[in-house]
Amino acid sequence: MVKTLEKYPWLTELFLLITGSLLFALSFPNFIYRWGFSFLAWFALIPVFLLIHRVGYLKSMLYGALYGYFSYSLFNFWLAKFNPTSFVVVPLIYAVYFIFWFPVFKWADKTFPRWGYLVQLVFWLAFEIFRTRGFLGYSYGILGYSQYQNLSVIGISDLTGVLGVSGLLVFPSLWIARYIRFRKEEGTSIGLLKKATHLFFPACLYVLILAGSMIYSNLSRVDYENSPLWRTSLIQHDINAWLSGTEVYARALDKLLELSDEALADNPDTVIWSETSFVPSIEWHNKRREDRERLALVQKLMSYLESKDTPFLIGNNDSEMSAGKMITYNAVLLFEGQEIIDRYRKIHLVPFGEHFPYTKLFPRFYKYILDSGATFYEKGEEYTVFDIGGVKSSPLICFEDTFGYLSRNFIREGAQVLVNVTNDSWSKAQACSIQHVGMAVFRSVENRRSMIRASNGGFTCLIDPNGKIVDYLEPFTADVLTVDVPVYEGEPTLYNRTDFLFDRGIMVLSVIFGLWMTIMTILKIRGKK
Repeated sequence: MVKTLEKYPWLTELFLLITGSLLFALSFPNFIYRWGFSFLAWFALIPVFLLIHRVGYLKSMLYGALYGYFSYSLFNFWLAKFNPTSFVVVPLIYAVYFIFWFPVFKWADKTFPRWGYLVQLVFWLAFEIFRTRGFLGYSYGILGYSQYQNLSVIGISDLTGVLGVSGLLVFPSLWIARYIRFRKEEGTSIGLLKKATHLFFPACLYVLILAGSMIYSNLSRVDYENSPLWRTSLIQHDINAWLSGTEVYARALDKLLELSDEALADNPDTVIWSETSFVPSIEWHNKRREDRERLALVQKLMSYLESKDTPFLIGNNDSEMSAGKMITYNAVLLFEGQEIIDRYRKIHLVPFGEHFPYTKLFPRFYKYILDSGATFYEKGEEYTVFDIGGVKSSPLICFEDTFGYLSRNFIREGAQVLVNVTNDSWSKAQACSIQHVGMAVFRSVENRRSMIRASNGGFTCLIDPNGKIVDYLEPFTADVLTVDVPVYEGEPTLYNRTDFLFDRGIMVLSVIFGLWMTIMTILKIRGKK
């Protein structure tokens, strides 16, 4: 076997590529085990960095493309049911990303033969920052999110955000990969390892940082026992809002009303429906009265709400006329009786699924996206804080709870509780909804606030300010979850008070290392002349 691998090195490279892709995907909730094998994240990148060391720059570009495509196809397997375009485009985007980043990691390895793995750590974290920004910003797959159940580690998120947890996870892979090379080059003596300062001292420092992080995570947990409670009923009606047609909307409304009646028996302070749980635009049809079937559904809903004393938060396609044309927002409406008291319009839209800013540049692709079933929305602008019986809450729609800046800004505006309404029922994959809630956990820890999630098909739950999932409904069941939400309002966390301080530090370090490597490379080239 060894001789075969030596004769055909591409077999070893292929083995490392496939193993790295699988370890990455399996670290998160996946197609084998819905909760994910989170312990794998501590070692998932070993094959990746061994592969990068083995190959040259051109090959690193090829393997970068393959790793990006394979790992994200396995990790985001559920995208095939979300939108065929997304299932093709997302892995391709990461293939392109790693075409660039694999040579960067290789460059660090070549420039700093002994200490390069520490530079690679900084560059990996810079990559995690880069990939969440702009139109293509996408938080799924940030390595730190794999630890959503590990409360003994994720507590540092109120200092560093999820990026600090990623740093704790990436270092072991880099160190072990470098140690494997060291053993091959220098031998196995422990005494020899102590002389290898580039491995020994960083390992000792890491152990201290990891121990400190775990101690801090346990000591920093907040005590919310005496906090006021907000009794809410979360409705999970398990009918996909993406299925269009009045018949589906009517069936969904009947189920929503049935479950709401069941919820009201628990005397909640508020009833919450999921994202676009009621699809027909309520105000639009009430005013224009052109579509009689949808108007009848709106009137049925209004008649129901009029008879209730409990406030309702309802996800709805909120449409209006602007410059002579109809525009629609993905929105959450706060009802008291028939009256809309307040509304929030989604700020961060899903790329390709909810908006595409390059319609004039790529008209055919834009048409293809629409033909694939995408619903495009206008972007909201206001960070709305609902006041419901004295409790100040802010909604996050769909994957808005995967971006730290939105929750941070809502808390800064005065929100005491975060409320996520989402529709993940289209995926029919429990791993998808659990990947999603795994990111929501970090929003609670970063800001030390409770979060409740009302999802169409899952994951409907209560997350406490320490990131613990206190109670939940099984995905893809029609049910009600009534919970007493701790309205904890402690001092703002460091993460909340600062503008991504840890992220900025990583970016500064990555620029410094990039300039340093550029200078060394230029000097090396000149020295050969």
